[in-house]
Amino acid sequence: MPTTMMQKQHAPHTAAERIQSVDVFRVLAIAAVIALHTAPHTGPDAVGLRGDARTLLDQLERFAVPLFFMLSGYFWAGRCRDRTACWTAGVALARRVLVLFAAWSAIYFLITVAAVGWQGATRPLPGVPTLLLQGTKVHLWFLPALALAALVSGALLARGWERTLVVLAVALYAIGLAGKAYADTPLGFHTHVNIRNGLCFSLIMFVTGIRLQRAGPRPSWRRLGPALALGGLVLQLAEVAWLHARWGTNMAQDFVIGTYFYGLGMTMLALSDPAPLRFPRLAGLGPLVLGIYASHFLFVDLLARPDSPLRAVPGWDIIVVALVFALSLALTGLLWRFASTRRLVA
Repeated sequence: MPTTMMQKQHAPHTAAERIQSVDVFRVLAIAAVIALHTAPHTGPDAVGLRGDARTLLDQLERFAVPLFFMLSGYFWAGRCRDRTACWTAGVALARRVLVLFAAWSAIYFLITVAAVGWQGATRPLPGVPTLLLQGTKVHLWFLPALALAALVSGALLARGWERTLVVLAVALYAIGLAGKAYADTPLGFHTHVNIRNGLCFSLIMFVTGIRLQRAGPRPSWRRLGPALALGGLVLQLAEVAWLHARWGTNMAQDFVIGTYFYGLGMTMLALSDPAPLRFPRLAGLGPLVLGIYASHFLFVDLLARPDSPLRAVPGWDIIVVALVFALSLALTGLLWRFASTRRLVA
């Protein structure tokens, strides 16, 4: 998850106890997530349906969620040393994540009630499946997806079914692609349920993190990671361009085949901890990423409305990312100071 809880659950800690480049990448990733949620290309129809700069930026930012899932699996696997420990660790992570999911879903719902009243808040609520897998705010889907990935991984590894886990993860990813980015192709299908939610995309990323933990960080990752990330990004861009040219598919896609390799390469680079990517001040914000992630939509709703007159301000697309990040960081720091609210952000 954005906190990569398994790195150190009781964050923040001293920099010596953490991998600096991992925290740096996590901060960059949460900034990318904020950019995705604040940019005018947010939404199913808002991205330019051509290979313009805005679409390129949209795709550049797509490493973030795979990186969060893979890092979560990586640090989780550090506690999965035997079969019993795998199940215990899976339940522990799922329980913690689902508590956060419920808490922030309640927070966003109550804020909506305060803003528009009970009827206004309840009328647009999604159906039960979506509510359970996404919550009351669209970005919260990550939390139950992570919880499910931890539970399934823990259950199968506890039985020694690692090969089954890998096959299941690949199969679900294929289904996710067929029901999302490749839905318009002859191999795809359309569904009223957002197939991004749940296990289709989270499991393969989480399992990849587990496999990376087994392999251990290697010096070669400092070269292999960037090469893999660049290759994945090129493939990702080629895919969305081809899907649009051939079937008219929107070029704003969360996951395609190349996204997996893009995220994998970035994760390997982060875990290799190269000296040029160690920025102590930036890494110091790493333990606060979960709070920024959970709270940032409070400020997205305030500042980045599609009809906001601020969009006319020169450079607003960049300014709003910085503002949302700074406000979310400030709120996270405030919540961290009190024991009663610290669990909401750590």
